[in-house]
Amino acid sequence: MSRSTALLWWAGLLGLLNAAPSYYWAFGGGVLLETIGTWLIDLRDELPVLTGLALLGIAVSKTLAVLIPLAAAHLLRFRVRPSRDLRTVAAGSRGSPYAASRRLASSRLSRRPDLWWNVSRLIAAALIIYGAAGLLVNAGLLLWPGLDLQDPTARLGQALLWYPMLLVWGLVLAAGLRRVRATPAA
Repeated sequence: MSRSTALLWWAGLLGLLNAAPSYYWAFGGGVLLETIGTWLIDLRDELPVLTGLALLGIAVSKTLAVLIPLAAAHLLRFRVRPSRDLRTVAAGSRGSPYAASRRLASSRLSRRPDLWWNVSRLIAAALIIYGAAGLLVNAGLLLWPGLDLQDPTARLGQALLWYPMLLVWGLVLAAGLRRVRATPAA
């Protein structure tokens, strides 16, 4: 691992740590669920399958938000360029049609490193904005004098755990993307 990609790997670790509870809750776990809100506990009691699928979708989205920047950095860093025309790859490849279609898809992805790079930047920006906004809103609700909260455990969990984790993930990802972009390509 190069020094320029170390921050991306740390961001990936933070992202997977953020996704892990969603996988756990999707398959029926209950620890820390009250830090999200009693509404989710009630919804999971009423519609367990749909809630589990929604939580699984959230977990998979977070996992993709980890993998896309790592792949984008790899594509940008090594600038994989196919040496043959795509039709030649598909028509004259050895082996199974599956191998040909895999090489064809790989060639298409590798021709667009800037697209994946921009998606990675959008992921970092969304994490920073969403994390900061959620942190400010929940901290504001907790600190507002005389405000009677219906679900203080959820507000504390979101203000002290979930939104700060998203914010830190986004900041580390943005720093890693900046560092990789500044490093000369191999």
